[in-house]
Amino acid sequence: MNPDRLFPTRGGALCALLIAVLFCCSAAVAQSQYSSNRFPCSDGSEVVAADELGEKAIGVCNLEASHTLSPQGSGSIPFQIRSCWAWWEGNQWSTAYCSEKRDYTVELSGPTGGAGAFVLSGPGGDIPVEIAISHPAAGGPRALAPSQQSALLPGAPDGAQTPVSFEVTVPESANLAAGVYSNWFDFYLYQCQGDWQDSDCRGAVSEGRAELRPPIPFQIRLLVEPQIRISGLQDMVIDASGGGTAEAQQTFCVYTSGGADFRLRGDSRNGSGEFLLEGTSAGDTVGYRVRVQGLQPPRRRVWLGEGEFSGNRWQGHSQRDCLGGGDENMQLTIRVPSGELRDPQDRSYTDTLTLTVEIE
Repeated sequence: MNPDRLFPTRGGALCALLIAVLFCCSAAVAQSQYSSNRFPCSDGSEVVAADELGEKAIGVCNLEASHTLSPQGSGSIPFQIRSCWAWWEGNQWSTAYCSEKRDYTVELSGPTGGAGAFVLSGPGGDIPVEIAISHPAAGGPRALAPSQQSALLPGAPDGAQTPVSFEVTVPESANLAAGVYSNWFDFYLYQCQGDWQDSDCRGAVSEGRAELRPPIPFQIRLLVEPQIRISGLQDMVIDASGGGTAEAQQTFCVYTSGGADFRLRGDSRNGSGEFLLEGTSAGDTVGYRVRVQGLQPPRRRVWLGEGEFSGNRWQGHSQRDCLGGGDENMQLTIRVPSGELRDPQDRSYTDTLTLTVEIE
């Protein structure tokens, strides 16, 4: 068509027919490859499709499971990570064996508490835990914040599996009732290509990198055994020089995990079915009585039978040693009735009293 040609229009006016041509250009955008962790424990030498290079690049070995930690307080979850890159889907060249190392960040998501810390849930409610990742080249464990990337961690060439671990720590102040505390968590891994220095590997878009999709679920179980501790008991000296009933008292601490209820039993070294103080003369004994009571409600004052658990129960203290002895929760009374002191043959009498705690 001749662009200078004029077309007549009604009314004698002239107009020119203009044709606009638009050219749309699109640039290819590099996209990450993904790993479903199909080959978790291999060296990445498997033959895959061209769009499955991520399966060669990433493998997380021995994490996808339930991990039970015991004893309470802390524990380690060991596993391995392969983070490398192969430019070919086959295995006929060295580069197909995932020869190039890739650095990466990791991320952990899961249940959190009010303070934004990870939590495990159990019979005592939610308890906060710190979860850190330990890497041989990281200079010690690095704490992980919920749903945030870690600092950059080094991968390894030639499909090597790097031994790593999660270090799980429970605060010493946590009040743990006996039982199992657990929750499920999701583990993410994002590679960074080459000399990438930004710690945001999740946001990096380039060829030659991969990430886990979907994340790997795993469970942490903390097994808390029942714990009991008696502390603060001292030797007792009873002055019977007054001739009447003689007695002495002292306070002590009974700690139980989670402040669980407990019962007490008293055993006399010299007695069998009764509490006896023994003199230096053979067969010379003095009987005594043992009373225990709580110092916090419910107090429940009880006279113990020798070798028998009390029928009453008390609540254990939730802190070991009752806050250093400053908050002892029990009282012990030793009483020698006046009738036992009418005709003593010796000047001193002794016994070893053993108190045993049974948790409910």
